[in-house]
Amino acid sequence: MIPFSPKPVSAFTIDVEDGINILMRDLCNIDIPPTDRVVNNVDKILGLCDEYNVKATFFILGEVAENFPDLIKRIDKPGHEIGIHGYRHDQIFRLTPDRFRHDLTKAKNLMEEITGKRIMGFRAPAFSINSKTAWALEVIAECGFTYDSSIVPAKMGRYGWEGFESTIIKLELPNNQKLIEAPLPVVKFLGKSIPACGGGYLRYFPLQFTRYAFTRVLKHQPVIVYMHPYEIDTGKYPTFFLEASKKLSIRKRLPFLTYRLMKGTVYKKLSSLLRNYSFTPLKDIIETMDREQKLITRKYNDFISS
Repeated sequence: MIPFSPKPVSAFTIDVEDGINILMRDLCNIDIPPTDRVVNNVDKILGLCDEYNVKATFFILGEVAENFPDLIKRIDKPGHEIGIHGYRHDQIFRLTPDRFRHDLTKAKNLMEEITGKRIMGFRAPAFSINSKTAWALEVIAECGFTYDSSIVPAKMGRYGWEGFESTIIKLELPNNQKLIEAPLPVVKFLGKSIPACGGGYLRYFPLQFTRYAFTRVLKHQPVIVYMHPYEIDTGKYPTFFLEASKKLSIRKRLPFLTYRLMKGTVYKKLSSLLRNYSFTPLKDIIETMDREQKLITRKYNDFISS
């Protein structure tokens, strides 16, 4: 249940993944387990949450939980919500339905075993659910999740589902299944819709723009802030990664170089947001809206055919 607050309540969500092992895997084609950088960065975020009395939602990779089960317990103990972010950060378009179902079930079972609690929410790696991978919504419902928060209702370079509903809704899926979808909020900027309340937009844009986005979104719905632990990581890349990256082409090296831009500003911006806005776990917002009958129901095919 959403606690009483004189301010509109929003959700602070963190996609828990290790940037180093994902870069090694995706860029260098070298498979390594998550490093302890993810632990250190999540602990910093937990410290901020504790300082400002914020309860958040952590969407966690199964491989992170497998390697660092004590981290999951530290997230769970203060009352933060734990959700699933997949098992190995494989984007949905790289998976078959059977493989997705297997990985999703494996991660969910692992997290429920560690916490002793039912997991309600899922977020796809890289927001990779769109009209072409919409089949994943059915699998998510089949696996026992109450809600998904994987869709950006705008056309972006690497992700996005243009034309999808911009507010939290109930989806009627085939075979009489239902799933609540909590899309990332977007705002208009220079004529383009962008998910301005987190991620790279929090890094690259000034804090004043993020506050502007909050003001716009909060007029109609809760803000869902999203970020990754590596976005506050200002430490040097490890030597093994730098050595491996030397073998890459310039074209492949450029993207990861941009990941470091403006990282030094994120911790301060995040502190300001947590201090000045009210946050609660995403599941609490969804449960309250559902109980108060504020969720409209839409049919799955309404978006597939558009």
